Amino acid sequence: MRLPPSPRFFVLAAFSLLSVFASCSSAPDHPTLDLAGDIPRLYAAKFTHDAPKIDGSLDDQAWRDAPWTANFVAIEGSATSRPRYQSRAKMLWNRQYLFLGVWMIEPNLESIPVSSLGYDGLLTFVTRDAESGTHLQVSLEPGNLLLDSKFVSGTAALVTSPASIQGKVALSGTLNTPGDADRGWWAEIAIPWAKLADPEHATIPSAGETVRVNYFRKGWSWSPYYQHDLRDAELWGKVELKP
Repeated sequence: MRLPPSPRFFVLAAFSLLSVFASCSSAPDHPTLDLAGDIPRLYAAKFTHDAPKIDGSLDDQAWRDAPWTANFVAIEGSATSRPRYQSRAKMLWNRQYLFLGVWMIEPNLESIPVSSLGYDGLLTFVTRDAESGTHLQVSLEPGNLLLDSKFVSGTAALVTSPASIQGKVALSGTLNTPGDADRGWWAEIAIPWAKLADPEHATIPSAGETVRVNYFRKGWSWSPYYQHDLRDAELWGKVELKP
């Protein structure tokens, strides 16, 4: 496990603006820097017997009972470069899917060209083995474009699978309308475990297994990368699958 380059990141005080809300729309506009706690980030994903409907709303009871992650931070972990707008996520799982839900404040909602997804859209990275270099990348933007790519040993690969990723967005505001005040957008993703299959793991996971996940948006991420590459899975968050 590679450690961040400087211990100063671990002595930064963390302050909470608000307690966790049941609804995504209650998110504050300007969160304080949150670099306290464990790096990589840790999250306990609850097992759900009632799979959420993938419509982007995150208003299912299963989502309401799930805790939020810490706010996304600047990828370099810099105390002088905190994100201007809040982004945070929730995660759930069942025997078929890993569910990801993300809330992102955005005052100007735009449909974003594919070439710009790495900067303004949402990139999500998932793997069941941080050391293998094999992982899934899912991209979403406010116009609801969903792209998924599988990387094998760090190289993009065409991998056929009967299982399909589901992804939807919901908007709090109007798309491509300059001058109006938008609030933000939600992204909801369901990744079949079959898409994450590898020789080291059974297709269906068991409670207690840890999955590595990270989110990237506008130069911000859930678990900071410091000077490392976005595909350095050892710095992605550790998501423990709870019963």
